Amino acid sequence: MQIDQVKDRFSQVEQCINNAAQTCEQSGDAPDQLRNFLAELEHESHHTRELVDQTQDDGEIRQCVDKMAKIGDRALQVFGGGNYVDDQLQVAVRQARKAISALKQTLH
Repeated sequence: MQIDQVKDRFSQVEQCINNAAQTCEQSGDAPDQLRNFLAELEHESHHTRELVDQTQDDGEIRQCVDKMAKIGDRALQVFGGGNYVDDQLQVAVRQARKAISALKQTLH
């Protein structure tokens, strides 16, 4: 995949992650564990953006996207742990995880 395509797709991933984080902030009753995972996901997203902008190495980018996918998986597990998470927040987190997954499949 061309680096320009990766940048475009990664921009979509960033938008979904930002949307999930904003939705979490607006939710007064989001579990702390979910807040932490989304903060970690935002941090990794920023790190990955730097790599995407600075390198042509798909391997490094792939590793970061894999890490983001694992964080997204852990965030999704919060929903099944008996924690109440409102529907809007669940949808936002699932969309972010789906976008990460799509990028991951494209890179592999």
